Amino acid sequence: MWALIAFIALGIMVAALIEVNERIKAKKKKENCPPEKVGSDDCADCGLAEACTKSKKPTAVQ
Repeated sequence: MWALIAFIALGIMVAALIEVNERIKAKKKKENCPPEKVGSDDCADCGLAEACTKSKKPTAVQ
């Protein structure tokens, strides 16, 4: 019984550490991709919504 509880606790700890690591990696990647590169290919790798948004042309009202 104690082994099962320890196994579940270990799984939760590993999942939490993976999540923290992914957040740290995402933060570092965000810092390495400045918003000035809107037209470059780096924008797709960056994942920044504000850097990758494209301006929409105004549509004519009919």
